[in-house]
Amino acid sequence: MDDQEFLEQLKTKIERLTSTRIQLDLDREDPSALAVELEGLSPRVVLGSNILDYAGFARMAVEYAVASIREKRELGPLEFQILLARN
Repeated sequence: MDDQEFLEQLKTKIERLTSTRIQLDLDREDPSALAVELEGLSPRVVLGSNILDYAGFARMAVEYAVASIREKRELGPLEFQILLARN
C-alpha cells in the first residue's frame, strides 16, 4: 500500500468513527506532529510523517483525533494518556 492510500484509509476511519468530515494533513517537517484544529467548517487533523513508519503511532494518532473531535476540543497529554489506559 502506498502512502497516499494509507492516508486515505486513516481519514476514512476517523470520519467513520466520528461521523464527521475532516481534513487530514501530513506534516513532513515535524515527524511527530499530532494536532487537531476544530475551528472552521470541518476539523483539521495534522499528523507527522512518523505515522508512515510506525504503526503504533498511527493507531495512537487515530485514537487522539477521534477523542478530540468527539469532545470538541483538543485533549491534553495527561487526559489522553488516561483515556488510553482505560481502553
